[in-house]
Amino acid sequence: MKKILYMMIVALCFAACEEYEMIQYGKGARINFMGDINWASPGTSSSPLWSDDATLKYTFNFGINAIGENLLYDTLQVGVKIMGDVVSQPRKVTLMAKSSGENILNVIFPDEYYVGADTTAAVFRIVIERPANRGVEYNAELLFNYENSAFEEGSEERQVVQLIISDCVSKELWGVDDRDWNTYKKYFGEYSEAKARYVITQYGKQYGGTSFAAWYRNGYMLALYYNMLYTDLEAYKKVCEQDASKPKFIDENTGEWIEFPNQN
Repeated sequence: MKKILYMMIVALCFAACEEYEMIQYGKGARINFMGDINWASPGTSSSPLWSDDATLKYTFNFGINAIGENLLYDTLQVGVKIMGDVVSQPRKVTLMAKSSGENILNVIFPDEYYVGADTTAAVFRIVIERPANRGVEYNAELLFNYENSAFEEGSEERQVVQLIISDCVSKELWGVDDRDWNTYKKYFGEYSEAKARYVITQYGKQYGGTSFAAWYRNGYMLALYYNMLYTDLEAYKKVCEQDASKPKFIDENTGEWIEFPNQN
């Protein structure tokens, strides 16, 4: 009887010590991802809107953006929330990415991540490298690395952020059909993906080139009266001769530099 009582006391002491160590080193609390409402509804807000219920799926297309081919990395903010008691010291969080399929997405974790003392939430930044292959969808999962984190697994449905990344440009994505293109063929020439990528890159910021309709509203008159497409391209080609790092726009139909008709 004394032996049994002794063993019970030892077990209780061990459990108490284990719990003390978990609290001391930040263990014991559980962690979940929060979603940004902008992921599902882009443009909802100019800043992140974190929610426990928002979808954990982030989609981004490097092909169509305000700086086009010059965008080599996308910086994504990721929110986390703690389930459990607030503690008086920072607690470490480690993230990892797992790609599915043959195409491996390079996800960079540039910082050490901590949930601050006396807080229950934090926002971390990760960096996604532009995919190596065009026209292919890259799928990866952003996960917690619990072996190197001061937390335990939280709600099952809030443990994974799906990353769906691509580098795609097409007539459909750019918002133009054959009829519209043929209407302005005098200024554009034959359609090519490389030509669309050039307009997106060259005019995405200044003239809304990320969509054909926006570019038409802002840049068409310049193309019409000032021969902008032709003269800007010729100037850009000269820049590329001096700077090999500049993206080059080779027409997939001809294997040569893209061309716009000279209006003069």
